[in-house]
Amino acid sequence: MEPIIALRHVYREFTAGTQTIPVLSDISLSIAAGEMVAIVGASGSGKSTLMNIIGCLDKPTAGEVIINGTAVHNADSLRLAELRSRYLGFIFQRYHLMPYLTAEENIAIPALYTAMPEAQRVARTRALAQKLGLEDRLQHRPAQLSGGQQQRVSICRALINGAHVILADEPTGALDSVNGKALMAVLHQLHASGHTVIIVTHDRDIAHQAQRIVEIRDGRIVADIRQTGAVDPVPALPEQDNGRASLGRSVHESVRMAWRSLLGHRMRAFLSMLGIIIGISSVVSSMAVGEGARQAIMSEIGKLGNTTLEIRPGTGWGTKRPDMERALSMEDVSSLQKLPWISGVSPMVSSMTLAVRKGLDSSMMLSGVSQDYFSLQGLRFVQGNGFTARDVADGEPVLILDETGRDTLFPGGEDPLGQIVQIAGAPWRVIGVATKPGPKVVGGFMAAWVPHTSLQHRITGEKPLEAITLRFQETLTPQAATQKAERHLIREHGKKDFFTQTDDQLANALQKTSDSMSLLITTIAAISLLVGGVGVMNIMLVSVTERTHEIGIRLSVGARPLDIMNQFLIEAVMICALGGLIGVIGSWVAGNLFSFFTDAFSMVFTAFPVVMACGFSALIGLTFGYFPARRAARLNPTEALARE
Repeated sequence: MEPIIALRHVYREFTAGTQTIPVLSDISLSIAAGEMVAIVGASGSGKSTLMNIIGCLDKPTAGEVIINGTAVHNADSLRLAELRSRYLGFIFQRYHLMPYLTAEENIAIPALYTAMPEAQRVARTRALAQKLGLEDRLQHRPAQLSGGQQQRVSICRALINGAHVILADEPTGALDSVNGKALMAVLHQLHASGHTVIIVTHDRDIAHQAQRIVEIRDGRIVADIRQTGAVDPVPALPEQDNGRASLGRSVHESVRMAWRSLLGHRMRAFLSMLGIIIGISSVVSSMAVGEGARQAIMSEIGKLGNTTLEIRPGTGWGTKRPDMERALSMEDVSSLQKLPWISGVSPMVSSMTLAVRKGLDSSMMLSGVSQDYFSLQGLRFVQGNGFTARDVADGEPVLILDETGRDTLFPGGEDPLGQIVQIAGAPWRVIGVATKPGPKVVGGFMAAWVPHTSLQHRITGEKPLEAITLRFQETLTPQAATQKAERHLIREHGKKDFFTQTDDQLANALQKTSDSMSLLITTIAAISLLVGGVGVMNIMLVSVTERTHEIGIRLSVGARPLDIMNQFLIEAVMICALGGLIGVIGSWVAGNLFSFFTDAFSMVFTAFPVVMACGFSALIGLTFGYFPARRAARLNPTEALARE
């Protein structure tokens, strides 16, 4: 009968610097299915290295290793993982249990990498636990179990996938005599039920309980003795092939394992998320502020209506043409007033001056306009009224303040109507207080309006018009009204020495400014998000180092390198996605709290930036988690298990 394990002229050497250290030399060994074999030898004799090669955790430097018909020495990592999953079960001296998982979860680990249905996995876990007297300890973590109970948990884990070969490395080394005898009784039961049992030990009393004793010394087999009176090998176990898990199931189980890992290391997970939380909340908040500003701007602009057109001299805001300074005149105002599609026209000149009243003074932007200006621009009077056509014609020194000017010059709620304000050394009588819709310009001066004739006669002298404001009929679009006004003035001037601006253009300009500021803030926030991603990568790299032993356990029970990589990659994505979600929630909570204390700005949350932020955070997890995940997947199982 073909042996289940066959080693032919196996050598294993390790390199330490420039030195080559031989550990196994010309090992040839065959083990039949159903045998119970003890491999004995002193410490450093090479017996653990031999077990690692038999268990597909290591490969020989030279020679052949055949496990259940598979040439291990030529097999890739996927085939080795399949052998460990289907045929091999490990019972380690130090148990190698994951401290943050319960006994039930530790037992079930090998089955997670197979297609075994969940109901069957649970039933098999509980059946094995009952068989080994652990049914009332399944929800306990390793720290809550005795040494013997932990060893029995590791035995259940070795059997969960129906392993044919049980490899026990110094199984009684960490147990007292009572628990040691109980463990050997379990191993004899496994052997009697058809398992091939290989025990690596230095204890001769343990070895004499096996059918065969293989003694190894200085990396060579020096004796292979069949015990007197040993029974023949029992019939081999029937094949149990659960197969590999499908991609969907594998991802599902990886997500569950990642979640359990995060719960098992809460503080580390939170610190990993912190950079992402700050970055995402910054991005979402800046975009919410930008959206709030945009909506406020559009709301205020909407109050003006969309039937106002402003004409200014020159070719645009960015250029100043002295030769076009006087392009607009009162004749243009008169000719525009005669057009049937225009319902109102007002010229405008302005001057920065100083307003004084009873020892109070403040800079003032004084605008000279006509009586139609207030209706054209949608100004609303909160006190008094505007001036009349006669006031304009006579150049009366009447003054209309804005609310800032009223509060500055008339503090304490004093009524400004009929009061005198000194401007440029001349008295002006206040006849009204008006407020203007649209975005409020924050500055160190107030605004006021007077008849343009009064401004020119009393303060500035003859001054070219700075602008002409007109209102067109609602049946016209802003584009059509602009074209009509431009054609009319070009015909009057013989050239185009002016430019126009509608409320739509103003809204677009303000929107572009708002978008630019939002983009700047978002870019700065995105940098912090990238820094958070780098932080996640660093902590995941540290996590790989800290959890090297865990990775070794998973590889020894059948996990493929791809499974390890998926788990760490999903952990990174989960950290970033959860951090993104917490960041979004935190930003929303902060926005609502701010709204209770101030109305200086509003935060408007929309779906797009939220979805984009969470998606981007997950992408960061995928990107920055790849390198730690790849590093974890490339770990050597024997080296990983050696680190605790």
